[in-house]
Amino acid sequence: MGCRISSVVPVSKWTEEKVPSPTLKVAPQYIIEAPRPKTTPAAIHISTSKPKPPENTVHQPVKEANPYYRQRTGSVATIIMENRPPSGVSHTTFGSHVYKHRNSGRPFTIDTTRARSNRAVVVMCAERIGIEEVSETREDKRPCDIYWHSVVYPDMNRVVSHPYSRVNKFPGMTELARKISLTHSIHSMQRLFPQEYEFYPKSWFLPAHLKEFEAFGSKQANQQRWYIVKPDEGAQGTGIYLVNHPSQLKDPLQRQLVQEYVADPLLMNDGLKFDFRVYGVIRSINPLSIYVAREGMARFCTEKYSRPNASNFENLYAHLTNYSLNKANDRYVHSTSLHDQIKGSKRLLSTVFHQLESRGLRTKKLWHDIKMILVKTVLAMLPEILLHYEHHFIDKPGPQCFQIIGFDVMIRENGEPILLEVNAAPSLTIDHQLITSADEALYEEAPLKVRSIVDEVIKVPLIRDTLLLVLNLMDQEYSSARESAIHSTTSSQLPDHTQDDLDTLRAKKKPHLSEIFPNRYGAHSFHLLFLDKAVYLFMQFVHLRASINISLGGLKQFVKKCNLTPVISSREIDLKAAEINFYLTGDQSKLAQGLPFHGFLKFLFYVSEKKFPKEPTLLAKMQKLNQFCDASLRHYGVRSARLRRAEVPTTDDDGPVELYMLPLRMRGKRRSRSSASTLPPKPRSDRNNNSNQNNNGLPRIEL
Repeated sequence: MGCRISSVVPVSKWTEEKVPSPTLKVAPQYIIEAPRPKTTPAAIHISTSKPKPPENTVHQPVKEANPYYRQRTGSVATIIMENRPPSGVSHTTFGSHVYKHRNSGRPFTIDTTRARSNRAVVVMCAERIGIEEVSETREDKRPCDIYWHSVVYPDMNRVVSHPYSRVNKFPGMTELARKISLTHSIHSMQRLFPQEYEFYPKSWFLPAHLKEFEAFGSKQANQQRWYIVKPDEGAQGTGIYLVNHPSQLKDPLQRQLVQEYVADPLLMNDGLKFDFRVYGVIRSINPLSIYVAREGMARFCTEKYSRPNASNFENLYAHLTNYSLNKANDRYVHSTSLHDQIKGSKRLLSTVFHQLESRGLRTKKLWHDIKMILVKTVLAMLPEILLHYEHHFIDKPGPQCFQIIGFDVMIRENGEPILLEVNAAPSLTIDHQLITSADEALYEEAPLKVRSIVDEVIKVPLIRDTLLLVLNLMDQEYSSARESAIHSTTSSQLPDHTQDDLDTLRAKKKPHLSEIFPNRYGAHSFHLLFLDKAVYLFMQFVHLRASINISLGGLKQFVKKCNLTPVISSREIDLKAAEINFYLTGDQSKLAQGLPFHGFLKFLFYVSEKKFPKEPTLLAKMQKLNQFCDASLRHYGVRSARLRRAEVPTTDDDGPVELYMLPLRMRGKRRSRSSASTLPPKPRSDRNNNSNQNNNGLPRIEL
């Protein structure tokens, strides 16, 4: 059992051939944007010899690589720009620059001791921009600028203790991205903004919602609906199966998620089902900043898709796009070049966008909708991100946390994107194993891995720009790259029309990452930043040092301090808390551990409906309840500023604002947008979760 290797000639950089006619031919050339890590050996059973270019080819490579190989008329720039996806993907290479601290003049440092399988590619990207790799046990005991971890380690608050350090993980993010936790977050937002969160399939948590699922399944039995069952902690497609009736559940009491199966996916001409892995980066939460990578991945099934039925629903090679599953199929096609990835089982997002655009799909709108899904999903997860951060760094200044996140998105036949899952720790390796697990027993030694051109084109710029981003070097790097590119073309000996095209291309180089919140899509989604008010209320009544759950006593104190006793009695609080606990966990015995944030939020929904029954929507009721609780808590000495985020203008009153979600962790003084006109201009605050105060936690009302 094995996998097929495409034998098409590789292509990556573009060169212009001298011919008398205006038609330009493109000659394929091998590229490697960056030196391969030492742990990635040369390919086995694959010829790596470079194809000889035609004798009359001018050896002047264009810096920007095109993911498609198409011979057509026009200049080099025309060919590339016409094939670019609407997202503006740019596969660029830059010279190495050694960046140093402005004050000390020493190089930036990175600790990859805990990076595990990602260490090779992270070190390679760091070296390209002059970041020095150091060990966790360095002799001078100086803190590193960046710590790169493979998972969230329990002692992260000890290892990353300096407020000016950065670490690539948010505490608790692994749990928050799990299937059921993610669904809780999105369900809460669906109740407040039903039309904004239609991109997520209808879902049930088992065993808590077993009766609801059975009732729904019985009503829909005649419509032949199918459902996909996913273990909560499952990964890489393990434990997933399809059913069309609740009676087919293998273990109804297991903690799992059941979702409506997307039975109408958009298919390419090859009839294979596919989804997109889009990479987002949360740069920081103080201030809140979200980015998206311009290049992503398309993952294809290895057998043709047809709607599930009694005869094919067990064929996971046709229904699941997971790489770890499909690579075991002998029909999986590994790509050895940017040319043959056009028909590979793993393709560039930009390649598939171009293919979809040629079929008439509005890819610009699709890319806009996908980016909005990223923003809305992060905003739904944000309340618990804040809670975990405060809990983890309760008595410490805390570093700047950032994280690369993978979003799995599928497209329906009508072009509508659907969010499937969120991966808090997407693989960043840039090699793959040609020999499947079934063949490993035939070899005495572990099979060697080979370079994956698709992964390299996606992940090397992703990691590299993420490092630049968190060090605030992005603008400096790309401005210097443009200047050097323009300077290099002035001394070249290319035809005038080609020289103009190359100058245009190099002048338009863009970073691999672009900000989508708050600056880019803040106007479209700023109203969704609503649940932070509930978080600040929650923090007043929870012992964050010990837990991120609110106890039953804390819930009753909330009702008392917010003057809600006439609305709900103590006995009713007990009953409602038990009901919410079972809804979230399916286990009534866990109420002693308290309610998590989304349990508290469901309690707020219930109270708001009782307190303000005349308001037309749940959102309006919650707005009224927030105002009522804010006014009530002022009588207990809690300033309203402690119950809301801080908005700091960056330029003037009409300019963008920075949103500090944990205002007491800001450096220096803050000023709100409403008071900006009466205060003198102040310098822009840094992007670290720092504080020069001794007490960093939000004040809590004594119980």
